[in-house]
Amino acid sequence: MELVYSTLDSSVEVSENVSDAVMFNSTVALPTTSSSSSQARETVSAEMVATVGLVVCVIGCCANGVVLAVLIRARRHFDSAVHTLIANQSAMDLFTCVFAICSLIVMLTHGFKYNGDNEILDDTICVLFEGLALTALGVTAEKLGLIVITLERYFKIVHAIAHRKYYRNWMTKLGVALPWIGGTCLVLFPGMGTTRIVNGQCLRLSVWPNEAMASVSMRASFLLNIGLYINVITSY
Repeated sequence: MELVYSTLDSSVEVSENVSDAVMFNSTVALPTTSSSSSQARETVSAEMVATVGLVVCVIGCCANGVVLAVLIRARRHFDSAVHTLIANQSAMDLFTCVFAICSLIVMLTHGFKYNGDNEILDDTICVLFEGLALTALGVTAEKLGLIVITLERYFKIVHAIAHRKYYRNWMTKLGVALPWIGGTCLVLFPGMGTTRIVNGQCLRLSVWPNEAMASVSMRASFLLNIGLYINVITSY
């Protein structure tokens, strides 16, 4: 109550000073928008975004499924390192679209009811689907996959002699596994450890042991995005 009273007193003093400087009978119009109307607009906006995202993800599933099938069938004729990396990139895109559809369906159905009867099921749905852990894993793996493909093409073209002399098949396998491992370590494990159900709501990446770990996670994500942008710029 002391904070409220002090705020009211300060607001009265400010209003009196303003009225003395401008005019004695001046009035200030306050916003009268109700919270219910703002919540309605937010609900409509969220549903619209989820619907558009669902359409985009369905198209992405179809497109990446066709591309992946063609690449797998053409592997006998075009068996190369870059062919394998592009097929892996298409698989990551398909993985992301599939789990993004699952998360958007949960969003459109207004979430899952966490009643506490089955804690394992509640935690699984919260972390993997409503918490977008698998979708974010796929997105992060896609970014790392693009960086791997760019590096492979750079050494293949710019340093062709060294590439032909030192490149081995295990490097291609490492390039395939590295994006999945990076996405798991950077997104899935932190999501499993910091996503919690609080008062029946799924809070994603909100429960950290300390501020330092949260800061490191945010900076790692930021540096990954910067690396992707640099990768795209240098590719052109």
